[in-house]
Amino acid sequence: MRSVRAGVAVAMAAVLAACAPVGGGAAGEGESASPSSGPPALSAEIVQGRGDVRDGVVGIVVTNESDVEVVVDHAEYRSSALVEPLVGGDDATIPAGASRALRGELPEPTCDDGPIVDEVVVVLDDGTEVTLDPGDPYDQIATLTDASCTRLAVEAVVDVEWLPIDVPEPALGADATVSLRLTPTGGGELEVQSAAATVLLALVDDAGARATSVPIGVTITPDGDAQTVAFTVRPGRCDAHAIAEDKQGTIFVFQVVLDGEARTLQLPSDDATRADLLGYVAASCGLG
Repeated sequence: MRSVRAGVAVAMAAVLAACAPVGGGAAGEGESASPSSGPPALSAEIVQGRGDVRDGVVGIVVTNESDVEVVVDHAEYRSSALVEPLVGGDDATIPAGASRALRGELPEPTCDDGPIVDEVVVVLDDGTEVTLDPGDPYDQIATLTDASCTRLAVEAVVDVEWLPIDVPEPALGADATVSLRLTPTGGGELEVQSAAATVLLALVDDAGARATSVPIGVTITPDGDAQTVAFTVRPGRCDAHAIAEDKQGTIFVFQVVLDGEARTLQLPSDDATRADLLGYVAASCGLG
């Protein structure tokens, strides 16, 4: 896994004008920084919220450490791990001492080896650019790019097809079977070793007991036949609010070996399967 620079985001010190105009003074509370006051003191962190995982959205959290409000046109996260900058936000006013998450869609990863070299550029409404060293408080940057690279590498080896979930009748209190069809493309060998439970769905082992992970044991070879990965699930929680607000409950995590290398695959279900799974949980829980 790539290494990421550690540490706290570096704030740029405010540069005060040597001489103020006659009758002038420092900007007061609620006033915007003027061009003559130099770049404001800002810091930045890269954070992905739980609700943004499925959509691949990431926030550039900009904190205004000066004593005046600033108006940001947008911010850019520039990284050697991404093919282009992540652009977040649109005309955000940040009061003194406050933070704003400028959110944008994560670009495709470069999947290059080596350490990540990155920076955040905050563009103010007057065109001023403030370059910052981004913080990574939850150690997410490498995980974000590695997850995308693993998924792309797996999809280069197999075509993934989500099959209709199998739910016995009546659905109330019933378990369901989730299945994927993996068809080799001739690009390499993939072994699917295990699947893990999600925040919404528990797994069921061969004895019918609730489990946090279950073995899969399916191998797809370049010149072999298509294989089906199947596992049994049941509701991990029967909470109507959790179902309605779910963001990650249908993202499945598999331990795989891709061309001899052990990797963790995060695979979001497609839209139809996601809708069916949410409907199944509601029915199995008797939520209507």
